[in-house]
Amino acid sequence: MIWLFMYALAISLYDLRTRRIPNWCTLPLLATGMIAHFPSRPEVWLASFGLLWAWAGGWMGAGDVKLWMALLWALPVEGSSHALLFMFIAFLVTGLAQIIWRTIRKQAMTDVNSPAAWRTLPFLLLYWYVH
Repeated sequence: MIWLFMYALAISLYDLRTRRIPNWCTLPLLATGMIAHFPSRPEVWLASFGLLWAWAGGWMGAGDVKLWMALLWALPVEGSSHALLFMFIAFLVTGLAQIIWRTIRKQAMTDVNSPAAWRTLPFLLLYWYVH
């Protein structure tokens, strides 16, 4: 599990610097997770469809969606039943943190593209703590 956190940390730092998450970072992990854990649990499928819906609605970038899906599919199947709940908690907490940060810095709340790979770190820490 520590390797997955270090992987997400490295991608988050890259995203902060370049504001991109390349396919070569996410697609191999996504494919490996899908092959290893297919068909997985319904919660993982629901979370994946929710992420795709967020991308289609313009709420998330494609790289962020692929990173989240790769992490969801890479998690062990026995612990994936809580993944959807942890994902929503991580989005809630990091969203509130981002609102507070933008309020303090007097930045706009909408129409601002910002790196979002760092949001996976609280998710993985919560998952790791519970399991």
